[in-house]
Amino acid sequence: MAQAPQGKTDDKKFWYLQNHRLFDQLSDDGIKGLCIISRYKEARRGEHIFFTDDTSDRIFILKRGAVKIVQADADGNEVVKDVLGNQDLFGHLPAGNPGRSGEQFAVALSDDVSICMFKRSDFERMLANDPQVSLKLASHIGGKLRALEQKYDSLVFKDVRTRLIEFLQRYSQLLAAEREADGAVPNLLRQEDIAQLIGSTRQTVAELLGELEREGRVRYSRRSILVH
Repeated sequence: MAQAPQGKTDDKKFWYLQNHRLFDQLSDDGIKGLCIISRYKEARRGEHIFFTDDTSDRIFILKRGAVKIVQADADGNEVVKDVLGNQDLFGHLPAGNPGRSGEQFAVALSDDVSICMFKRSDFERMLANDPQVSLKLASHIGGKLRALEQKYDSLVFKDVRTRLIEFLQRYSQLLAAEREADGAVPNLLRQEDIAQLIGSTRQTVAELLGELEREGRVRYSRRSILVH
């Protein structure tokens, strides 16, 4: 994939939007229109991208890097709900339900996170004016719903070991753009994060990772993950 331009924020924003799968059929004028109604932000690892109370009408397009979506309850307990990578969308999407229980926010997992932010009303006007983008977004949301259904099925019908293996495989695909020469991808998650994502405990995840390593199925370290 081509590299984003260095320098001016406006140039980066134009390049990222032009190369996003939702907008790749738009003309230069169409991309310039998106630049006018969007904001560009860069974040470093550990930085909170948004809080629902502050940005309840925002839609975020992740152009580079990885983030985790976290939900916190009234007591401050946090649960990792999802991990997102390049070109994914998050926030309050059209056709989504803005009323969530608890506070949700995104946390940058990598040091090179770049996002574009839209007001939901501006984004919906753009969709109404461009059926092709609307169809692509509908396809994206449909894929998200199928993935959610598969996750629930996995929790009901599959054991923790199988869920862990499948998660590591999905995670490796998510970070495929950052794959090293030996096939390993950066390890950006704590074992506790992985446990929450697959419906298990940190201790069980640690034991299963050790078991998979001994079997030669996985190479796991604090720096990287390799799934054979």
